[in-house]
Amino acid sequence: MNWKIKATLQKILSLSLLGDKLNHIPVTLSQEYHKNVFSYQSHECIRKFDYCKSDFLKKDRVALEIGTGYSAISVVVLRLLGFKKIVTVDVTSDLIFSSFKKQSKYLNEDVFLNEIVSKSIYSKNEILKLIDVILSKETFNELFEFLNVIYIAPYQFDDIEKHVLSIDYITSQVVLEHVHPDILNSLFEKTCKWLVDDGLSVHTINFIDHFANPGFFQDKSISEFNFLRFSDKYWNYWAGNSIAYTNRLSYVYYLELCEKNKLTVVDFIGENYRKRVELDSNLIHEDVLNKYEAIKCIDDLTKFQRGTLIISK
Repeated sequence: MNWKIKATLQKILSLSLLGDKLNHIPVTLSQEYHKNVFSYQSHECIRKFDYCKSDFLKKDRVALEIGTGYSAISVVVLRLLGFKKIVTVDVTSDLIFSSFKKQSKYLNEDVFLNEIVSKSIYSKNEILKLIDVILSKETFNELFEFLNVIYIAPYQFDDIEKHVLSIDYITSQVVLEHVHPDILNSLFEKTCKWLVDDGLSVHTINFIDHFANPGFFQDKSISEFNFLRFSDKYWNYWAGNSIAYTNRLSYVYYLELCEKNKLTVVDFIGENYRKRVELDSNLIHEDVLNKYEAIKCIDDLTKFQRGTLIISK
């Protein structure tokens, strides 16, 4: 399906206060939706935490999650790993407790238990007791009070600082590509301010055109980097709204942000997780190129579909 059809629908939906929720409905129709959300969120949360040193949680730690989304599974996993306080923030409040109940029932499955026990500061019996209490809660207020979780949605950076001034672990999962460059710069400035000396920030970022994502509305005729072909004005007309917005930035930009804000890049792990449909680098628009301080190789802008950026002070 031509990507402009989906873009038009999302543009119309963005005019409604319920637009984002309506846009999310199609993915929830699968019978495996809640199981898939649990599996994805729990696995990715543990995978990113695995970049921390083995003794990271031997002292009390505070975590910040950027982009709560539609699931609270990540904050539960962070608590089961051993974080003593967790702040999770989003631009909109999208959590639904009935959905959490459907997802949290998979906490007792052996695959998850084996994975969490291997990384947590708690024993299996302690984790099982925590899970029993988690499953007994009837509201997010009860759950978050027990877990020592602070949920802020919508939020500004100042809202975070009302609750924590120093943070040990900052994380996000395919969120930063939806953040405007100006706000990204502020986030990296704040990261330098918030992050403790032995802390870590781990972000997984998706670099591709979301109109090429699998699904009913997928445009199979385009490269996953199709959006790099257009001017800012043209792209903002089609996808500059609150639902469809992506910043069209590659890993190179995030490395530049780290250098600008004097953050140490511990590692960057780039991935190509699906079959590539190459874009001729000569088609990349000048507006895209101008977003960067310096580009050593233009092919770097389409080198990876996804990546995990690991930062320290």
